[in-house]
Amino acid sequence: MRVVVVGAGLAGLSAAESLLAGGAEVTLIEAEQRFGGRTRTIHDSYVDGQYAESGAEWVDSIHWRMLDLMQRFDIETLGERMPWSTIRRWVYWNGLRHTGSDIAKLEPNVIESIELYDNLCEAPVATMSDPSQPQLHPDAALLDSRSLADLIRESDLGPVGRLFARRNAQGEFASEPDKVSALFVAQQRAFEKSEVQRQGIGNLSSRVKGGVSQIAEALGRDLIQHPRLTLKLGCSLTSVEQTSDGVVVGCLNSEGKFEVAASHLVLACSLVPLRNVEFRSEIPAALREAMWGLGYGAITKTAVQFANREWDSGYGTTDSLSQRLYDPSVDQDGESGIVMAYCGGDGGRELATQSEAERIDAMTTDMRNIHGITAPSTGAFSRAWSIEPNFGGAYATYEPGQVTRFWDVLRQPWGRVHLSGEHVATCTGYMEGAVESGRNVADRILRSS
Repeated sequence: MRVVVVGAGLAGLSAAESLLAGGAEVTLIEAEQRFGGRTRTIHDSYVDGQYAESGAEWVDSIHWRMLDLMQRFDIETLGERMPWSTIRRWVYWNGLRHTGSDIAKLEPNVIESIELYDNLCEAPVATMSDPSQPQLHPDAALLDSRSLADLIRESDLGPVGRLFARRNAQGEFASEPDKVSALFVAQQRAFEKSEVQRQGIGNLSSRVKGGVSQIAEALGRDLIQHPRLTLKLGCSLTSVEQTSDGVVVGCLNSEGKFEVAASHLVLACSLVPLRNVEFRSEIPAALREAMWGLGYGAITKTAVQFANREWDSGYGTTDSLSQRLYDPSVDQDGESGIVMAYCGGDGGRELATQSEAERIDAMTTDMRNIHGITAPSTGAFSRAWSIEPNFGGAYATYEPGQVTRFWDVLRQPWGRVHLSGEHVATCTGYMEGAVESGRNVADRILRSS
């Protein structure tokens, strides 16, 4: 069996590894000259050996596949694991920073209103029997017709509470509240709850010592030693045609166009670049609608290093351009430190219209204003995932109406063509989901033989 896998991120690498272990020959095609996809650690921009993640950043304690990979390659977590919550440790509101109990004084009943909002998000979890099939929820149609914006309106949130709720949607789902299905949110919560119960652990998040990129790089180094793997970096997918007994895959690299014939094709990449591929065999209408319609969140991450650390620890929510600020270098050595601005939804897209230098200047100014930073800047980067041509967004976000219409169809094979990636995982939007989907699609292909 010969399989072409498109995409050398964690989904494609995981699919290739499982296929090779099952006896298949694999041709792995990657448009960039690197392994990792949306995992990309930045070292070169900074002094003191510090680094920051321009893409995926966190591994949760319930992400057992990722933790297994890290253990295999002797990669450790970094710092103290932490829980997530809607309210962070401080908020910047109307030109002032407020921390701890002062947040509750900003607005009457702000804490209670946010708890009500969280409860509305969580309520459908109790009747979701299988997080891998949210479209079977007894109230699926109703929940999927509603958005986080609807739940915000029903929670009696004031301006501060609405800011927290909006920033939570922009951060967790990379989208505005009206672009996030309430059924999708329930699915995400149900998955987390089911894994916590199954594994018997609390869910805490941690960073990766040395950076996330090394996980995909280590897996890639292992794979390229395999005699049945053919690797083609800097190679773009141009066309797909299904035949009576396989798939013909059109490719383009620096040497020109060529074709590869295979038994199966795994598209382990974002759906956005696939919308520019020539599909010479007719795609079923429901699948085409899903592939061309699925929502993708916009995240722009800007990380500025300063010579001295002059800021509050922990995550902060702002009413300014930055949206959310935190220190990704908090557990790294050195007198210098890094402040990350994490901007999603409309804010992330708007920033993406500017040049990298303009984004860095704007965020540096905002960081200085919020924290009173006077130390000189010693390095920076800004990455806008929505304008990256090979990705077109940060990760998938099922919009209202899309779970019931798209969830199942995206997870079914189209003849000998299979989709893989975080967008078709139960753990959608995470590195864990990428690995999950890659292994699952490989198992499906191997079983079919």
